[in-house]
Amino acid sequence: MSYRREQDRRPPHRRRQNQQRTSRKLNIKSKKPSHVTTYAKEGEYPERTIKRFLKKCKKEKVIEQYRKYEYYEKPSLKRHRAKKRRSALIKKANEENKKT
Repeated sequence: MSYRREQDRRPPHRRRQNQQRTSRKLNIKSKKPSHVTTYAKEGEYPERTIKRFLKKCKKEKVIEQYRKYEYYEKPSLKRHRAKKRRSALIKKANEENKKT
């Protein structure tokens, strides 16, 4: 039972912190796991919580991924788009080199 010893070695203030953290979480289980979760802090306005959630969504690029996989795209079209993007980047870099 070595795992119990590990728990007992932690200082008491650490144990209390972990208990507080777990009590705040909600036990909502869905079919698909959500990697972007936001919990309201104590005394925090709901608008602020929503703002933090939207910021996390932008950081994780949730909306971009949804739009990317919304419709099927043929591999040839993916290659074509990547080729156009590469050529545009090269063209832009060449123009910047000519200016300096």
